[in-house]
Amino acid sequence: MSFRHQYPLDEHTFVEVIRESDASNGGASSAEGASAVHWQPRVEFHLHARDASTGTDGSYVEVARMMLRSLEPITPDFSANDFVQHGLKSVQPGKGYAHKLHDFVVSHHKNFPFPVENIYSTEPSIDNIYFVQRNQPRLYMSESAKMFWGKRVKAGKAEYIEALKRFRIKWE
Repeated sequence: MSFRHQYPLDEHTFVEVIRESDASNGGASSAEGASAVHWQPRVEFHLHARDASTGTDGSYVEVARMMLRSLEPITPDFSANDFVQHGLKSVQPGKGYAHKLHDFVVSHHKNFPFPVENIYSTEPSIDNIYFVQRNQPRLYMSESAKMFWGKRVKAGKAEYIEALKRFRIKWE
């Protein structure tokens, strides 16, 4: 069993959510069996927008992508339903696509067939996730990520958890 679903946001954009399950469980089909599905530790979100140059009948292009990774195998302080934002990429920074993707997760996280309890920023020294840039082989948290989370805090959509040294999305 895998989950791949498109959620329309408006007539110009939609988000595709993808999460795979282990093939070894045989793919549960009933509601009771779905709760027993062993999901892979990552979830992908792809924001697609209609290509403005082709008008309303045009094709969609991916404008932002976010990947979440379960924190459970990384550290014992988290459950399988706690995620770290492993990556967030916007094709055109400054267009608000990354914020739109975060807002989608906040408003839709209860609609997925798998639980999402918390989403945190990465803490590379713990998560073993590093951002590699030219002349900076181990950048612990990119400056753009810090600015992004800072904007989310100012908007009241995230908070900084001092004990964990991480930002966390605030649910509505």
